[in-house]
Amino acid sequence: MGRRRSHRSRQRSQALAYRAAALLAIGAAVITGALIALSSAPRARLDGTPLRIPIFPRILASVTDSGRLEPVGMVIPGTRTRSPAWPPALLNPEARLRWGWDLSLGRPGSREVLFTFDDGPNPGTTDRLLPMLTRANIHAVFFVCGWRLESHEEPLRSRARQILRDIVAAGHIVGNHTVHHYQLPTLTPERVRYEIEHNADLIEEVIGQRPHLFRPPYGAYSEEVRRHLVSRANELWMWSIDPHDYLLVNDAEGVAQSIITNLGNHAGGTVLLHDTHPWSVAAMPKIIRWLDRENSDREQSGRAPYVVLDPARYMEGARTRLPLILAADALANSARPRGRDASTDAPAAVEPTTGVAGEGPVDAGSMDAGR
Repeated sequence: MGRRRSHRSRQRSQALAYRAAALLAIGAAVITGALIALSSAPRARLDGTPLRIPIFPRILASVTDSGRLEPVGMVIPGTRTRSPAWPPALLNPEARLRWGWDLSLGRPGSREVLFTFDDGPNPGTTDRLLPMLTRANIHAVFFVCGWRLESHEEPLRSRARQILRDIVAAGHIVGNHTVHHYQLPTLTPERVRYEIEHNADLIEEVIGQRPHLFRPPYGAYSEEVRRHLVSRANELWMWSIDPHDYLLVNDAEGVAQSIITNLGNHAGGTVLLHDTHPWSVAAMPKIIRWLDRENSDREQSGRAPYVVLDPARYMEGARTRLPLILAADALANSARPRGRDASTDAPAAVEPTTGVAGEGPVDAGSMDAGR
């Protein structure tokens, strides 16, 4: 009898010890998981990714000899949200120029920002810009010109190609800006196709993927360019904020102030800069610091912050503008005199470059040099 009681007492002691060990394991797992989640969470500064403690953690358990479940730990899932697939479905399948300008404005009134850089990759400036963007967790679009990628000069060719690979490795998107940055409407149809397709060939040769986005140099457009983009299912992507940085030579402060002013006037938008200009590269830390300070002030006063988005998320936001664009088109069509063919109202070569009414001015892309 005494032995039986002693055996039961030992069993109870062992069961209590197991439960105590399990509780300690759970506590350790919770603390460790929380520390891992906090240390690995993405920065919540500019990319709009908030730090959230998960509500439904997963509990790990083991089965005892008696068939009972004993909890042994807890796993806290990560908080990073997935970016939409790239390339996204076409927003502007007919490559209409006015739609390109309007879509560049992004989600209406959202203070969402997309940074884009034209004319690189340029050794000495683009490679200085990339670490700045990485530190700020900014993912941009680089609209590249291919002449450096096939240059006969070394080390220019090799360095430009490596920088293009570095752009992709850092999570940025590469867009097509033609080989030589000519005004496309001045070229023959054959030369237009060469400038666009040969540049796409060069980009694919270096990074293994063809560009989805296209931006015409100077914003200069024609019916021939439009037809070619439609045939290749390319997305025409323009800009809504242009500091004319090619005119502000060695004036990084002026470039930054122009961007900051326009971000306020437009409540966000697609920013155009040139990663070939040292002063434009030097303006980026100033812009980033302003965004940090402005967002801190907005947070304290309960106002919506600016959010710098990657291209996929920005374009998904721009998709919400399509009903506004279609409504504006319907209104314009209804205002036309009856009995006239809409196709004869304006030349087919260049469409209007106006934004949605009430959304503020849109830079219509003058033929200034340097874009």
